[in-house]
Amino acid sequence: MTYPLAGWVGAGFGMSAAALVLALAGALGLAAVLRLWPATDPDALAHDHPDLAADHPHLRDHGAEHSHAFVIDDLHRRWPLAA
Repeated sequence: MTYPLAGWVGAGFGMSAAALVLALAGALGLAAVLRLWPATDPDALAHDHPDLAADHPHLRDHGAEHSHAFVIDDLHRRWPLAA
């Protein structure tokens, strides 16, 4: 999105204007992140796996309802809902 914007503004209004517009876009992005990202985003999330067999290695290692550093992978396809 910003690459074509930089080209269009740079061609129409000069490189200084393009730099200013991109700086403003970056500042807006930073403001959005600071406003929207949760301040207390835990690394480990409590969750369970009702779809896994009781003898699955993941459940053997962590237990039925467990908490560990959470990543989206084959065993964790969706972010857990807040409890």
